[in-house]
Amino acid sequence: MYQVEIRQGSRIEKYSVPSGYSLFRLLKEKGFYMDSLCGGKGFCGKCKVRIVQGDISKGRCSPDEAGHLSFVERKEGIRLACRVQINEDLAVEVPEGIQRDAAILVEGKGDVVLNPRVVKRYVELSNPSLDDQASDVDRIEEVLGAPGRLRPAALRGLPETLRAHDFKVTAVFFDQDIIAVEGGDTSETKYGVAVDIGTTTMVGFLIDLTTGQQLDVYSAINPQRQYGADVITRTDFTLENEDGLALLSKLVRDEINNMLRAFCQKWAIRSDMIYHMTVVGNTIMMHLFAGLPVRNIAVSPFIPVIARSFELEPWQVGIDMCPSGRITILPMVAGYVGADTIADILASGMAERDELALLIDIGTNGEIALGNRKEIITCSTAAGPAFEGAHIRYGMGGVKGAISRVRISKHGIEYDTIGGQPARGICGSGIVDVVAQMIKAGIMDTTGRIKSAQEVKADLPDALVSRVIELDGKPALLIASREEGALDDIYICQKDVREVQLAKAAIASGIHILMKEMGVRHEDIQKVYLAGGFGNYIDYDHAADIGLIPSQLRSKVIAIGNAAGAGAKMALLSKEYMEMAECIRNKTRYVELSSHPDFQNVFVDFLPF
Repeated sequence: MYQVEIRQGSRIEKYSVPSGYSLFRLLKEKGFYMDSLCGGKGFCGKCKVRIVQGDISKGRCSPDEAGHLSFVERKEGIRLACRVQINEDLAVEVPEGIQRDAAILVEGKGDVVLNPRVVKRYVELSNPSLDDQASDVDRIEEVLGAPGRLRPAALRGLPETLRAHDFKVTAVFFDQDIIAVEGGDTSETKYGVAVDIGTTTMVGFLIDLTTGQQLDVYSAINPQRQYGADVITRTDFTLENEDGLALLSKLVRDEINNMLRAFCQKWAIRSDMIYHMTVVGNTIMMHLFAGLPVRNIAVSPFIPVIARSFELEPWQVGIDMCPSGRITILPMVAGYVGADTIADILASGMAERDELALLIDIGTNGEIALGNRKEIITCSTAAGPAFEGAHIRYGMGGVKGAISRVRISKHGIEYDTIGGQPARGICGSGIVDVVAQMIKAGIMDTTGRIKSAQEVKADLPDALVSRVIELDGKPALLIASREEGALDDIYICQKDVREVQLAKAAIASGIHILMKEMGVRHEDIQKVYLAGGFGNYIDYDHAADIGLIPSQLRSKVIAIGNAAGAGAKMALLSKEYMEMAECIRNKTRYVELSSHPDFQNVFVDFLPF
């Protein structure tokens, strides 16, 4: 047995493990949060730890780590946890991660007329007597005119509540059901929560259902991320591990309980006075939250267990709110167009207007919708991971220290970072900036090939030529250096550009095919809605320059922020919008790109910049 000391922030733990035990597995089992976009398979290079004690810290690493670690990192004892087998006593430092400093978009659009599904009624009941021996349930249901509508979970505390308050109580209705009975007059106190479960991030909104006011926002990194950056990796995890589905479900439910606990503590709210929760996210996220198997979504013909809206009672899934309240999962369209897309469409208002609109939500998956109040068609593209930092050598999410803006000029390269912190990686908006400006500056050609220093020497100023170096035998561009104050040298390499090309070609192909399916031209589209954090922060001109957005539409772009979260709030606040979400689903047609006869040719056509 070997002794392993693990340090993460103020947390220090010691464990005894057998020879050959995986450090990655140990960290996961003991609850140490760590970025791992590939789920520990060794190809994302994000699960970096520092070995501060042990021979394996001395600059040595396995061959498949070499491409992910710089010379300086190796000298400083940085290793990939998924490639470390424990065969000696170790002391390990784990970065505190990105949960505390993520720049998560929480704003959205949408004004709603208040008409929630939760209604309260205060009643004063007659006291029982020998002449009136009606049961407690019959007594309250008769006065309320709701026979048989009191939910079983509300029965246990009913006798005490009635008698402690002299039979003066408030009944809480969800639609026609009585979900709780509270002592005294609490008719002005009712709360709901809208939740957007993204593959990468989670956002929750606390809403006063009496006034319609948004009281608070909670945001966090989706804790499932440590088991993979994308839904396919997480689906594989549920198939490869007997308890994988239960584990991923518990992770996201626990984070929602953390959210509710924070709301209740800050606002002095009893958790049982949160009566309704609306939840949106992609189809796999909705299935994982509900504990439904996802194996059939991952393989052709990509069939979910359920696509219509459905409801859970909180006690069924261990959510700490009113036990007989409701958790409503908004409807989904298909295996890869989920409730978040329905919420996007709802929030944009495109389903209520005659004008034709294009909606693009580039997250970990890229969903596209085209249409108006008459018809909507949608598709999904596997484009997001590159734009969220996955598969990019120095890529990272939108966290403090991520390069978010880049400017290339004859004087060199300037950049901005999130939070003004020293640069430690580059996020999606910065990647789009770099690629667009490398083409404009002549550092890269339209095929995506980065030119060598020798090739650009005659055409570029020395301030730029000096930044074109060779990395892994191919040209790369130095964006930030340690000498300039960055935490590490940060490059854009040839493989990164290829990842961006694949991602942007997938998005562009989806847009092209939807337009062809509907028989419309660019001039027919009046608005282009960009939803989500990436769409909110990118430079539209640079996105059009690289072909991510059709250049003909660059002047029509409108950022609508966290539209998925806004749609979830709209459904929480209004019965009419909840019904509209189902109507949107019913008139939405899904186009499966992978089987579309034009997709391969169109995709190849869109690869060049």
